[in-house]
Amino acid sequence: MAISKTLLAVIAVVVVVLIGVGAWLASQPPAQAPTTTPTTTAQPTSSPQTSTQQTTPPPSSSAQQPSPTATTTTTRTTTTQAGECPDEIVIGTAMPISGRYAAEGQYSLWGALAVVNWFNDNGGLDCGGKKVKVKLIYRDSESKLELAQSITESLITQDKVHFLLSPYGSDLALGVSPIAEKYGVLMAVVGASSDRIFQQGFKYVIGVAAPASQYMVPVLDMVVKTDPTVKKVAILYRDSEFNRQVAEGAKAYAEKLGLQVVVYEVYPSSPKDLTPQILKVKQAAPDVIIVASHFADGQLAVQQLAEQKVDAKLVALSVAPLVPDFYKALGAKAECIVGPSHWEPGVKYTPDLAKQRGVEWFGPTKEEFITYFKKVAKQMGGQEVDPGYHAAWAAEGVLTILYGVQKAISTKSDKVLGALQNARFMTFFGEFKLDPTTNLNVAHSMVVIQWQGGNRYVVWPAVVAEGKLFYPSLTWDEKAAGKLCK
Repeated sequence: MAISKTLLAVIAVVVVVLIGVGAWLASQPPAQAPTTTPTTTAQPTSSPQTSTQQTTPPPSSSAQQPSPTATTTTTRTTTTQAGECPDEIVIGTAMPISGRYAAEGQYSLWGALAVVNWFNDNGGLDCGGKKVKVKLIYRDSESKLELAQSITESLITQDKVHFLLSPYGSDLALGVSPIAEKYGVLMAVVGASSDRIFQQGFKYVIGVAAPASQYMVPVLDMVVKTDPTVKKVAILYRDSEFNRQVAEGAKAYAEKLGLQVVVYEVYPSSPKDLTPQILKVKQAAPDVIIVASHFADGQLAVQQLAEQKVDAKLVALSVAPLVPDFYKALGAKAECIVGPSHWEPGVKYTPDLAKQRGVEWFGPTKEEFITYFKKVAKQMGGQEVDPGYHAAWAAEGVLTILYGVQKAISTKSDKVLGALQNARFMTFFGEFKLDPTTNLNVAHSMVVIQWQGGNRYVVWPAVVAEGKLFYPSLTWDEKAAGKLCK
């Protein structure tokens, strides 16, 4: 009996111990399964030297760190400086290389490609220490609005471009802007000057050159500083949105300078005869004549001013004098004519000038750009030609985007836009500073050219000029007698 009682006591103790152990185990948290760290291919891993968001993992965490795109509840995401830089930056454009904008569109395309090639030949864009290649995808919009819109949407949704260049032409650029805005893709406007593009409140549409309303500002500045006695201005303009804005801007600025606008006349979009408008100018006897034109009507205006012998101290036209065929068509009548340009091969924006002004230089020099442009033009156009402002303007669009990428260390449009809004730099095209209110480059000033001795020279502003303004202009009779403005 004693043995039985002892055995029972032992069993009871064991049961009590087992119950206690079971209760203790039940109070512990459940065992955790091993976790895996997500990774992303083709993304650099972070390191203490290059991390922009370095964290110290808890002792129990894995030695493998999350990829730049991963998120966890226990650690913050870490990235290298180049963490948001892809292997290739892709820019798309619905550039018109046929149709009514064919010539300007082709020059624009060649200018953009020239800069792209320059970067790639130099190893690519430096993006957070990573060299990134640049690619331009372009499709011909045939100067048609609906096609430009369709191509632009396809570039974004199908080709997955990071950025856009607008097509040449204010109507096309304005037409595709809502698409860039809809998808939040940053677009640099090139070859389009309508102020209306920048009056719609678009966040992702930026201008890299002066709008139409500013075209004649440097011309008027130049003339009043050259000759303070100038008092009267006559303005004629073609009936089109661009030229109307050029004229309105010229009128407003002339009046701001205290000048009297004695003639302000519109003419048809496809004029055959400007005699009625020309005679009004002759009767008013202005010191300065401004014609807001394109090539054909600008040429007609000069011919009829000469026929009617309407002399003035200065004759300025938009667009027309910038076309090399202007002098071929008019001969000596083109002498002394001036015109505003976004850029000319003769301008002198250089790394040294950037240093003097205390701003950063970015991209190729003027000489390098011209060399690359000629190569592209010869390959795609069959002949070696010099770039005009259309080509340089498109190149500036690419440069602006790439500068923003380099500063943001990202291809995300919001980050690139933010970087550009806080930047000031210089390229061969001029200075850049983005006004966050208007999204326009307010640091870029147009230059003024003048035809002298059969050649086109930059005469204003003085800091980048290659020659002096010939002033006052020769009379039409002096030109007919063979005199030249040199």
